[in-house]
Amino acid sequence: MSEELFTMRSVDIQQVSLYIEDQHGEEVIIDNEYKDKVLLDPVHSAAIKERLRMSVLADVQQNPDEYDMNGTEYVYSGYIYDHAYQMDNYIQDQFKKDHPEFKTIMVCDTCGSDNVQSRVWVRPNQNNEFVDLMSEEVQDNFCDDCNQNVSTTNIEIDTRHKVIGFQVVSMDGLVSELHPAMTSDKSLYSLEQANEMLNDRTVHGEWELVAIWTADVKNPVIMFEGDPRKL
Repeated sequence: MSEELFTMRSVDIQQVSLYIEDQHGEEVIIDNEYKDKVLLDPVHSAAIKERLRMSVLADVQQNPDEYDMNGTEYVYSGYIYDHAYQMDNYIQDQFKKDHPEFKTIMVCDTCGSDNVQSRVWVRPNQNNEFVDLMSEEVQDNFCDDCNQNVSTTNIEIDTRHKVIGFQVVSMDGLVSELHPAMTSDKSLYSLEQANEMLNDRTVHGEWELVAIWTADVKNPVIMFEGDPRKL
């Protein structure tokens, strides 16, 4: 079924306007040449077919009575075409990866989070116009995630990347050890869950929080629902 859906949508997608929004909210059109580049790539085509297969499989498991059967196999029916839009989503996702947009942000040197505060100079008689940072000293910066005064660093990052969860590790040189409460190195936790690990006095050792960004962990397993920073 995924092969059939792939073939059908590959033909139709040339007539479809696909676009993404840039960091300014402007539409960026994905042209047919780029679509062909993705669809003709064996790695991408295999990944798209797998997305199609998993989309149909999930729907079959949830709504088995809505599918036609031919012997022991599920067969195409009119509404199954809705799953073909997984191809559109894949191409859009890949276009974003191939066309990153960068911005400069400040991150915590301790946990890598962007959830930081810095003391600044302002002009109070000019609507508190920003003038400059107080300094780069630890006492003039604070991280709301690891809850301590920290030093910070400016980095260039893709505007589409964000903190998607947290881990708790113990650093020994360049080798990191996972907190015993973590199930694997792919598991991501909310800030609340991570703080529970950090506050667990029954686990010996020096543990620290690490903010995990989009693409830091391949195929992450999210161990919470919703915003990683909200209770």
